[in-house]
Amino acid sequence: MKFLHAADLHLDRSFEGLIEVADSFQPYLLQANQKMLTNLVDTAIQEAVDFVLLAGDTFHQNRPTLKTQRYFFAEMERLNQAEIPVFMNFGNHDYYQAERYWFTFPDNVVLFTQEAVETKRFTTKKGEQAAVTSFSFQHPLIEQEMIDQFPTKTSDAFQIGMYHGGQMPYAPFTLSKLMEKGYDYWALGHIHVPQILSEQPWIVYPGTPQGHTQKETQLAGVKIVENIGGTTTVRSVEIAAVQWQKQQVSLARVRNNPQLFQAVKEQVQIMQPTLLQIELTDGEALGAELAYQAASDELRSALQEELPEHIFLWQLTVADAPEERPYLAVEEALVDQLIATYQEPTVFQELLQELDQNPAIHPLLNQQFKTEVITELSQIMKDTYRFRAVKTDE
Repeated sequence: MKFLHAADLHLDRSFEGLIEVADSFQPYLLQANQKMLTNLVDTAIQEAVDFVLLAGDTFHQNRPTLKTQRYFFAEMERLNQAEIPVFMNFGNHDYYQAERYWFTFPDNVVLFTQEAVETKRFTTKKGEQAAVTSFSFQHPLIEQEMIDQFPTKTSDAFQIGMYHGGQMPYAPFTLSKLMEKGYDYWALGHIHVPQILSEQPWIVYPGTPQGHTQKETQLAGVKIVENIGGTTTVRSVEIAAVQWQKQQVSLARVRNNPQLFQAVKEQVQIMQPTLLQIELTDGEALGAELAYQAASDELRSALQEELPEHIFLWQLTVADAPEERPYLAVEEALVDQLIATYQEPTVFQELLQELDQNPAIHPLLNQQFKTEVITELSQIMKDTYRFRAVKTDE
């Protein structure tokens, strides 16, 4: 048995935190959600899965645009033609209201529409028995623990619990209660960062497959779940149409302003549509002019013209120059000599004389304490200062 588990597609959601998007990059953003959905369907067909699970927040709101509805139903029809059923519930963003849908769900889409737990049983084309137990939001919030309504597994069918939520006030649950049900797989939704809460049984948040903000960079796409001979495995397939990425670009070899553009082009080698944040490092040779042009946003705009159209440079920053360690006009060997002095028992004991008189502290001032203090002091000295180079005779 093989199935695809996805959640939190958030179709219709726009990309947040972007200003003055380059005209050449606009089509990538406008088509990203549709492309992501197409990638999902392509993956299901290529993997020849037995069914697909959509665990809530497929749409970004409970009144999807008609354009998005039409595209979604067309993609579901592609799965219908491939004889792949889809089990779908509704989350806190796309909570279910029947009148909001203007097109008919294809016959292969099995809906959970009630704020009450129900089970759908079916047989795969290979004759394997499976059951999906779930519920849907009909309001933006569900404060009760819906897990209490889930029945305990009692049959030999591969039992899946599909649950959107996990925290107040969005259908909270405790991990222990999920595990008590005896299910073979928990298909979770709601949390955008991919998380595996358990492997026995598998309890999985696939996360949102398409990041829509700069914070949504930890993506795992969708999960492909296989059960062979009673052993279940889970792997990820990326389906994002546009990625968010931060990259450091070193200017260590740049000696004048024009060389910066070539350094960026050489180091930024990205092939897929990307919302890019660049942090320039090692730019001391360019002086204050670099910081000025970056702060004015002119340098970002100029660099955008140098990059391929499938990359939009949405943010450019300059890393702070590391503070230089103070210079001591002595050789580093002097530190070792000073440390050796403090290792003398009488000297060390004199330094700790007042502490040693405290009966609560006295037992702690043993040889191990002395060794640790001396070692740490030596390291701090060497990490804090630069030293004069040792002169050698030629």
